[in-house]
Amino acid sequence: MATIAALHLFVRPDTQTAPLTLGDIFAGRPEVTALEAPEAAADPAPTAITISLTLDRSASVAAYLRDAGIDSDEAQRWSLVFQSVAATRVLSRDHPLTLYKDPETGELRGLKYDVDLQTSVTVANLGNMVIKAAALPIEYYIRPVQMSFEVKEDFKRAAARHGVPSPVADSLLDAFTDRSGVAQLKPGSGVKVIYQEKVSRDGTYHLVGDVEAAQVHFGSRTLSAYAFRDEHGTAHLYDEQGHALGPQSLRFPLNFQYISSGFTFHRYHPLLHIYRPHVGVDLVAEYGTPVRAVADGKVEQAGWAGELGNAIRIEHQRGMTSIYGHLSGISPDVHENAWVHMGQVIGWVGSTGLSTGPHLHFALERDGNYVNPLTETLGVNHQVSPRMRELFNDLRHHYELALAKLPDLGVRFTPRVGRASGGYHLTIGHLRRSGNHAAIRSSGDFAPNGSGSHEGAM
Repeated sequence: MATIAALHLFVRPDTQTAPLTLGDIFAGRPEVTALEAPEAAADPAPTAITISLTLDRSASVAAYLRDAGIDSDEAQRWSLVFQSVAATRVLSRDHPLTLYKDPETGELRGLKYDVDLQTSVTVANLGNMVIKAAALPIEYYIRPVQMSFEVKEDFKRAAARHGVPSPVADSLLDAFTDRSGVAQLKPGSGVKVIYQEKVSRDGTYHLVGDVEAAQVHFGSRTLSAYAFRDEHGTAHLYDEQGHALGPQSLRFPLNFQYISSGFTFHRYHPLLHIYRPHVGVDLVAEYGTPVRAVADGKVEQAGWAGELGNAIRIEHQRGMTSIYGHLSGISPDVHENAWVHMGQVIGWVGSTGLSTGPHLHFALERDGNYVNPLTETLGVNHQVSPRMRELFNDLRHHYELALAKLPDLGVRFTPRVGRASGGYHLTIGHLRRSGNHAAIRSSGDFAPNGSGSHEGAM
């Protein structure tokens, strides 16, 4: 069901035969098909002993290798090779480390360490005193997780009780609160949701992805949300009519300490010592604080702007323009005619131009006239464009079919399948029990090497 959605939200690379990697060495030999397999495998190399650890402290590579019985000189050799690609010799607490040892001699054949959620460092003994290391990306696939549950208390507690990840619950609240007050759903309301789970190939990491589709049933109403990327590649949740759901603009473009100057047409300038208009607000923050686009839009200008120093102008819908001044730097992705999305980091707080200290000068224009950012809203109302409407309708239809197959829970529905305490995880795989509710998880439709579809707005 989510195949078309996955293809739409993610790039599915062509399948290719992977070259032999350092990881293959640890398995003794690469996997081969029946056609590739030799008629006789004489004296195969013995399988390495695998030691998998979750580190209980932060310590050097050499220290952990010595703990594993490797002599100091050899441990130091491995540590230097590791450091050449990892740019550190310290292994961090709670990170996974795997050692591979020869079952006959006890010599170290290799090690694998996950630096973070994106990168793994692999070190292998190739023989003849040759040790090689490589930093390899951790591969993930995307699988859809489908759930249906009944609200028997407030929405957040019901979602948590049925194992809905907090980011997914928060996305639903953001999408529906303005229209329905989902946070105050009455007992008996039903919720269906399909969201993405990003799983590493070895199953070590399970990362929560974005909501693909959802329905909330309460009283006589049903609200729906469907994920879709617009022509600029920005992902949003839309209702069945193609209107964007949830917050479409930020109240402020950064986390600031206080407002040093407000919007006024008669302000005494601290450097020029004259009275003149100040058609924006000055938001004081530490030097280098990230500045984010308050809404989706096209960059009209990015660069030096006289008294404003490094500044950015972004055109939005309905004649609105946002302005960001005195920046210490501008993101490399932000340039004239570039498209930016809400919450994207576009620059950093500075004190360039005519400025007395680090702060952001933030201003808004409506149809070419300055308006007060403290009282004005951008009034953005994204809709699916006419030329993308057919694709959106096709995707919405597939999502609707997937949601229709989930059990209808709540007082106004008769469940079509057996229920256990009102909670279900429905996909295609095996059945498992978690707490007091049944859950079904599956591999579903995969998007190899997938990644999150868009950044969460702050």
